[in-house]
Formats: sequence, structure tokens, C-alpha cells
Amino acid sequence: MYAENYKRFLELIDRLREFEGALIVEGMRDEVALRNLGVRAEIIRLSRLPLTEIAFIASSYKEVMILTDFDRKGEELARKLTRYLAGYPCRVDIETRRELKKLSKKDIKEIEGLYGLYLKIISVSDPRMEGIR
Repeated sequence: MYAENYKRFLELIDRLREFEGALIVEGMRDEVALRNLGVRAEIIRLSRLPLTEIAFIASSYKEVMILTDFDRKGEELARKLTRYLAGYPCRVDIETRRELKKLSKKDIKEIEGLYGLYLKIISVSDPRMEGIR
């Protein structure tokens, strides 16, 4: 990641931490990475139920953020979830995922890599943070 993107990346991590709706991720490792980043929002994992059921569960929240991986499968899942959630009154945030993908495309391909990238960025941008995990 280019140094000029560090600030925006950290702002997006703060957005995740402050989010109060439901986050949809693919699996347990994604959830663990988000918890390590300090995310306290409800996290719904795709690994257990059909997408239509996930959309129904997520629709009970005012806001839903889709955070599928940045690979082809993740793109397809994000597209389908967005379409399924379109019929519900919840607000769907797909933009945070798009921005994270754009900023980190050379560094990570999945949500589970966010925590490691975050540690790398804070150690580079603030030498006092080096070695903190």
C-alpha cells in the first residue's frame, strides 16, 4: 500500500469499529480479524446458511455492511447479497468494502488479512507501535 493511502485505510478501520449494524463476512477467520481490530458490531458469517437466509437475518438491522473477500468468489457473494437485501428496508453499505479493496489490492485478498495489514501500517506510520500484536 502506498504511504499516501495509510490515513484513508485507518479511517476505514475506524468506520468498522464504529459501525453499529451487522457485518456480513465469509468465515470465522474474517470475524477473528475484525474482532482483533476492535470491531464490536454484530458479525454474521456466510459459512453456515443459504444467502437468502443470511439476507433475511441481516435485514432486521438498520444497517448492513457486506465485507466479503476481494477475490472472484467474494465479488459474486457481495453482488448476490446486495441484490437479496435490496428488497428489505435496511441500508446496505458496500462502499466500505470497495474502498478497502482498492486501497489494499496489492497487499491482501481477503478480509482476514486486514488485521495484519493494519499492524504493518501502524508500525510504519508510528514507530512506537512496532511489535504490538
